[in-house]
Amino acid sequence: MDEKLFEASRKGETSTLLQLIEEDPLILEDNTHHASLETPLHVSSSHGHADFVRQILKQNPGLAKTANRKGYTPLHLASANGHVETVNELLKIEREIGGHELCRRKDDKGRVALHLAVIKGRERVVGELVMACPESIKEITDKKETILHLAGKNENGCKFVKGLIDGIKAKEMLNLKDEDGNTVLHLAALRKQHEVMNLLLQQPELDVNAVNSNNLKALDILLKGPKQSNDEEIAHMLHLASMPKLENQVLTDPSRPNNAVVDAVVEVDMTMKDSTSKKNNVDSFKWLEEMRRGTTVAAVLIATVTFEVALNPPGGVWQDGGNVDSNVDRPLTGNHIQGKSIAGEVTPKSLTWFLVWDSIGFLASMNIIVMLTIPSKLKANSIRWEYVRLMMWFVIASVHMVFLYGVQLTTPSYIFQRAVIAPFVFFYGVVGLLALRSGWSLVTDWRNLAKEIWNKKKR
Repeated sequence: MDEKLFEASRKGETSTLLQLIEEDPLILEDNTHHASLETPLHVSSSHGHADFVRQILKQNPGLAKTANRKGYTPLHLASANGHVETVNELLKIEREIGGHELCRRKDDKGRVALHLAVIKGRERVVGELVMACPESIKEITDKKETILHLAGKNENGCKFVKGLIDGIKAKEMLNLKDEDGNTVLHLAALRKQHEVMNLLLQQPELDVNAVNSNNLKALDILLKGPKQSNDEEIAHMLHLASMPKLENQVLTDPSRPNNAVVDAVVEVDMTMKDSTSKKNNVDSFKWLEEMRRGTTVAAVLIATVTFEVALNPPGGVWQDGGNVDSNVDRPLTGNHIQGKSIAGEVTPKSLTWFLVWDSIGFLASMNIIVMLTIPSKLKANSIRWEYVRLMMWFVIASVHMVFLYGVQLTTPSYIFQRAVIAPFVFFYGVVGLLALRSGWSLVTDWRNLAKEIWNKKKR
């Protein structure tokens, strides 16, 4: 292509185009002999220069049918880039010459202009192309992809699929399969497009049980891929939709005996209960895993804190030393050892209980960490989980007692009694019943677990 003509096509300089044509009336004709290269109409259509396109088509309308090395016509490029005015100029030629050659012309992958507009999400262009050639909706690519298959490839997949189903009446294409045997539902499951799947499941024509070349349903693909937040909800909907329709299997057959009807009702009811039970199990497992992570984090934090306060007890340590008798294990009367706890000499009884409860909290937290980091599935009502619950009670009790003794060691007694003891008494008076109920629940669970183990041994 002439360099000046290329620049004019790229920039949309109509005056330059007319000048070049005046200088060389055959300049556009020369480009038609190079079908494998971009023509001025390809370049200007790709950039959306509608006036420039109009002038070229006046001079040489045959350029609209020319394809480049990828099989793209100017209509393909204008449609893919969303240039509505340019698309309309090219469609005028389509109407003038009659037929739908341009709209149904395919590139080297078997895609018409409508397919590219759908892939790129060019909503207005899609509307113009469908009005110009409604038959192009039924075109499929070399990979047997329909317009619905391609709609899911753009960011607004749900919006496009809805528009195609409602506005263009593409419902008959819902169950068509591509070369891999995938329907549009399979592809939505593969891409985790929950909104698209939810929309498709509302269509009575949809075959939820369709299988692809690997004998997989959409539900199988959804559960096989990486997990996302609302996968369980969509999976539950797919499972319900895949169940036999009662009205189709029973009510439409008046010759079927009444006991068969009852059996069918019971069968569907049992299936629904089984589905609900599976969903509840999934929710229970999800909750248990969240509890496992949260409890592990809490146990690590408590273990860290209890370790720290054991090495740095309340009240601090002596910074200077005294005279020490080498034959005894403690300082002489009135003296102290550098680095030892001050509270150990001032209030040894309180410090002793402080360290006892601190040690209980530390050891219980470490036990919880060990039990929860075992690389195996955690189950509710198992010995392992009940042991963790028991250790949590020890941790909670130790944290309370460490707080009380820690404050007692560093606070005057009259302040301690008013500011600490009083709120504790009030708090446990309010929530005491709830704590007793929870504690009793733990005791009951342990009792039931022991009975279950004993019964198994008897068998």
